[in-house]
Amino acid sequence: MKRATLAEIVELADRIFPFEYAETWDNCGIQVGHPERSIGSIAFSLDATVETIEFASRSSCELLVTHHPLLMDPIRRISGDTFVGKTVLHAVRSGVDILSLHTNLDAAPGGLNDHVADRLGLQEVIVPHPAPCARMGRLPVPVPVSDLGRRIAREFGISEVRLISRDEREVCSVFRACCSGMGYLGEALRYGAEVIVTGDVRYHAAREALDLAIPVIDAGHYGLEKAAVGLMAQAFGSELKRQGLLIGCVPCDIETEPFTILP
Repeated sequence: MKRATLAEIVELADRIFPFEYAETWDNCGIQVGHPERSIGSIAFSLDATVETIEFASRSSCELLVTHHPLLMDPIRRISGDTFVGKTVLHAVRSGVDILSLHTNLDAAPGGLNDHVADRLGLQEVIVPHPAPCARMGRLPVPVPVSDLGRRIAREFGISEVRLISRDEREVCSVFRACCSGMGYLGEALRYGAEVIVTGDVRYHAAREALDLAIPVIDAGHYGLEKAAVGLMAQAFGSELKRQGLLIGCVPCDIETEPFTILP
């Protein structure tokens, strides 16, 4: 089996989802590992945790590619009594390197936002400026906003979708933003969006949306972004094959929504 170095895998990732699309505050790229490490198989997950690292190790993968970076805030110490420290130490002990594709995956052509827009059936899709981690498009026909929320729940297997709206109106123009997209509220209004589809909507942001009379569908952070796992695995698999690299790609299937919805 032809292998590649971690540095070569990073170059491959840059061709698929260019790092130049990442936000300036982000920390994409190698989180744990040596650029010259030889890689024969890759696992893919939403997050780097002890559990996903163990999944990678059990699957004989030397590399775990995640969507969310493990390292974001300045780290002054690596200690087993913190989440980040425990995860880094476990990765090192398990011989599993970690590479993160975050806002570059969100923003790049063919990335997560385009993937979600395709699954929603949006047409005339554009990248609203200056909101690279968002997409604006139109549904083929207007639908009641609650029906759109239910459709999203079915399409993405989401157990709970929250609707923020004072009335049941029909919508056609959709503004879609990864993770917590309410920071793009101004852009959504300027582009004439009739509904925002995002996740992690905070209380005061919901109040502001109600005041501005723009419906918001909160499908949760995990709900829409879990699609990143299969998207990355498929994109890497295709590019590795094109490069003649017979490196295995294994989507992690053990991650679940961190919140439990009580009846």
